[in-house]
Amino acid sequence: MTRSGTDEPVDAPDRDRRHPDESVTVDAGRRLRFVPARIFSSAAHAPRARRPTDWLLLLGSLIGLVLVTFPAPGPTGLDTSLAAFIDSLPGLFGWFWEICYDLLVGWAVILLVLPLVRPGRRRLFVDLLLAGVVVTALAVLAGEVAGTEWTSSLKALFASQPPAVYVEMRVAIAVAVVVTASPHLARPLRFVGRGVVTVGAIAGVALGIALPIGLVAAFLVGFLAASVVHLLLGSPGGRLTPDQVELALSDLDVDVDEIEDAPLQPSGVALMTATTAEGSRVLVKVYGRDAWDGQFLASAWSSLWTKGETPTLGAGRLQQVEHEAFVTLLAERSGVCVMPIITAGIAAEGDALLVSDATARPLATLDAGEVSDDLLTQFWAAAATLHGLGVAHGRVDGYRLVVREDGTAALADFAAAQVAAGHAALMRDRAQLMVSTALVVGTERAVSAAADALGTDGLVEVLPFLQPAVLDRATRHAVREQSWDMGALRKAAADWAGVEQPQLEKLRRVTWRSAVGVVLIGVIAYTLIAMFAGVDVQQLVDELKSADMVWLCLALFMSPTIQVAQAFSTMGASVQAVRFGAVLMLEYAIQFVALAVPSSAARVALEIRFFERFGIAAGGAASIGVVDSVSGFFVQVMLILAITLSGLASLNLGSSGSSSALSSSSSGGGHPVIVVALVLLVLGVIVAVAVPRYRAMIKDAAPRYRAALRNQASEASTALGVLRRPTKVFLMLGGNLVAQTIQAIVLGICLKAFGHEATLAQLILINTFVSLFAGFMPVPGGMGVAEAGYTAGLEAIGVPSAAAMSTAIAFRLVTFYLPPIWGGGAMAWLRRHEYV
Repeated sequence: MTRSGTDEPVDAPDRDRRHPDESVTVDAGRRLRFVPARIFSSAAHAPRARRPTDWLLLLGSLIGLVLVTFPAPGPTGLDTSLAAFIDSLPGLFGWFWEICYDLLVGWAVILLVLPLVRPGRRRLFVDLLLAGVVVTALAVLAGEVAGTEWTSSLKALFASQPPAVYVEMRVAIAVAVVVTASPHLARPLRFVGRGVVTVGAIAGVALGIALPIGLVAAFLVGFLAASVVHLLLGSPGGRLTPDQVELALSDLDVDVDEIEDAPLQPSGVALMTATTAEGSRVLVKVYGRDAWDGQFLASAWSSLWTKGETPTLGAGRLQQVEHEAFVTLLAERSGVCVMPIITAGIAAEGDALLVSDATARPLATLDAGEVSDDLLTQFWAAAATLHGLGVAHGRVDGYRLVVREDGTAALADFAAAQVAAGHAALMRDRAQLMVSTALVVGTERAVSAAADALGTDGLVEVLPFLQPAVLDRATRHAVREQSWDMGALRKAAADWAGVEQPQLEKLRRVTWRSAVGVVLIGVIAYTLIAMFAGVDVQQLVDELKSADMVWLCLALFMSPTIQVAQAFSTMGASVQAVRFGAVLMLEYAIQFVALAVPSSAARVALEIRFFERFGIAAGGAASIGVVDSVSGFFVQVMLILAITLSGLASLNLGSSGSSSALSSSSSGGGHPVIVVALVLLVLGVIVAVAVPRYRAMIKDAAPRYRAALRNQASEASTALGVLRRPTKVFLMLGGNLVAQTIQAIVLGICLKAFGHEATLAQLILINTFVSLFAGFMPVPGGMGVAEAGYTAGLEAIGVPSAAAMSTAIAFRLVTFYLPPIWGGGAMAWLRRHEYV
């Protein structure tokens, strides 16, 4: 073994060591040591956990399996084309494909036998057996749903000749075994398994044993079975054992002893403390090679849900270590008191390590009496020097604020630091510092120290950022255990500065009165629609009774994914980084509030309150909603123009409901449902004028927001800066485009439930046109107007009136009337986590 990055051999440690999970002993004093290749990612006794990412894999597999069931069992036109392409590949003969296909079984057998011949691995064998049973049952069930007899599915498991069967059983079992075993195996073996499965699946198509659609289903079923096993039995995280860390450190010429887990364990990385040969304590941060998948998934999950966590999706192990070491050295060179870096690098096995001095006490472990005012001043001075470099620390909490042995204050752990940070990032640092010190010394001393360091103007500048949304999870929970809350700290700071604390946007509450008003509007609207469409109540009831409930349930199941796409659009409209999970809850909460007030007003009010929690002033927060809405309007207009000008679909609104959707001719005469749309438009205006609450809202909204934008022009211009960032624009346009497409698919599923079909272009055109039209209505959610529009649009493509109106009702049920059920839960989540 050689030192990382050199060809020089590494001296062996002074005592004998046994490599974890291996039987090779290294004698002391030997110049070179032999360490067998790592087979397993973790020790046999390593703890297991049920990870949130397993739930994501489960949900994604279920959604994909449901979607692929529609064209199943095949063959589709795409299946035929792909099979012909693979068959035409030059130089690849039948024997080659046969070997690749047989490797599927061979690799699965190897993975099954491996735990039996390794000590302490019998539990993995049980996992793999369970995965095989679960995937077989799921594959047979999926085949039955698609029309494949269960006997045919089981026969295909032992057959190596055509015909192709949906689902491809061998691939499904191989995928389940490989994915189930992956967290237990070293990274090279994971890649081998993935390669074998991929090539074997292609070989199945080349041999005519499988269709592409059957392979897609097989992969989804395999993922589903593996996620079920991981959720039932847990999986290891690929963390190195203390002995493995000691060996890795020796590759970096660091001799340590007494290695143990550190009290603080952030996601995606292992922290350990150790004692050097000189007797000093060091902190070892380990990015394990075999924990790479866990690091990526943990980072992805934290970037979606966790406040205060910085995503590292694009950085490898070495890049993360280099980033932290670089920022730490940059800060130290500029005079910031830090915990010095001892060494950093890649060990021979590929694990990245960063070793820093650990001879300090975290601020969170000290009592108020141990923290002097001079120490608080030093913390603020360190932060000021760091910010003078344009660097934001990112995690200024009680464990990153430390007191060294000589009694001086220092900053530790620059893993989340941002170089060339923006103003908001620097303000978040200051807010976190004020909260972290207040947790130890109380609000009065914390505010006093902040005022002395920042001055009155600087303290006022931080006030909007004293919100729970800028804190990490641990700090937020620590605040909840105090006798004071963030509001009290913000008030204390405002009182010290002699200013009024910033007022948050008032939210409009959903009341029983508003709900009853919505019901009355709905009854009137549906009565008018049925009357003008020529559909009596009994006919409508009969049509609804005849609906296929499986398709309606599928539509309801897909409905929440619309807000997932809209969440990305909102993230794109925000110039400040926000977490996907919180924004998704915001989108669901808007569905809840939209029952009481028009959706545009609900969105604006709720988004302003939401973004104010991140320190964005009302003007900038309002601009975010405006930018998001305008981008949605732009996408809708572009969709309508693209579809109509390309001739993919058109709406013959002058027809009686039996004409072709693709006909561009007009039969003359007005359509009855067009009349009802106009009547409902007039009705909406009357309601808006007659109801005092709506009238006052419309009268006051425009001047209020115009004044806010005028008075806070700088914040608004900052928010509009997203239009100069291609990534943000892509998120806005892409999110709105995907949302419109998913809505059209849900509309098509509802139409399918009543025995009719339409092309995707037709559905997108109908949905986009109606969404655009109903969005201007001063009625909650465009109630009545949207139903009339969908009915008219569906009739225009040849759907009978009763089925068109039933489809419109079902579609609105799953996308507007039922979402407030989980929207109420989302609103409660936002309030519980103090986002609104």
